[in-house]
Amino acid sequence: MDPILDYHQQQTRRQFFSGAGLKIGGLALAGLLGSEQIAAAGNSVSANMHPALPGLPHFAPKAKRLIYLHMNGAPSQIDLFDNKPILQDYFDKELPDSIRNGQRITTMTSGQARFPVAPSKFAFEQCGEGRIWMSELVPHMKTIADEITMIKSVSTEAINHDPAITYINTGTQQFGHPSMGAWMSYGLGSLSDNLPSYVVMISVGKKPGQALYARLWGSGFLPSQHQGVQFR
Repeated sequence: MDPILDYHQQQTRRQFFSGAGLKIGGLALAGLLGSEQIAAAGNSVSANMHPALPGLPHFAPKAKRLIYLHMNGAPSQIDLFDNKPILQDYFDKELPDSIRNGQRITTMTSGQARFPVAPSKFAFEQCGEGRIWMSELVPHMKTIADEITMIKSVSTEAINHDPAITYINTGTQQFGHPSMGAWMSYGLGSLSDNLPSYVVMISVGKKPGQALYARLWGSGFLPSQHQGVQFR
């Protein structure tokens, strides 16, 4: 009889699992040491699970990490940062056809008899050296106006929340496209083989959490390794 086969047949269950655990640990250690040696040799591309695409990033990055807060259901920008003083002259007047331009109406307002103009009722002022318009609803933000960047160029023709937030997070109203975090993981790669490059936290409270559907942080048609790893 083969002495090696006889040895394995004479092993107890406890001996088998004890030896197997040591062997698996040795393989894992060898794999980690091998990755460190490759990285030490300067070949960081081979050490990364998914390296950056050739030519990316376009310039030397300063930020080491990014936290993106998508707060669905926030107050309207018209009451916070988007000052429209001319609307005061149109208060309670019918919405001009030139503004609506034939656009369909949401189910929430389709039953209204009329569509009056309703300007913001909060006071605005220009803040900081950049003279950013802010309302009285954000008194603390006024004090740090020069430390933030206000982007007002993002717009969509979507009239409902769901397609609009899908557009904000993926660049399109249609489902199945990669999210912003997935594109960053795909283009810039990962700095670690052992940790995800993109994670997402879902709000959970007494009521159901925010509607952060998987399509808002998924990988779409990119490989699944680029989708957000969900935490609660």
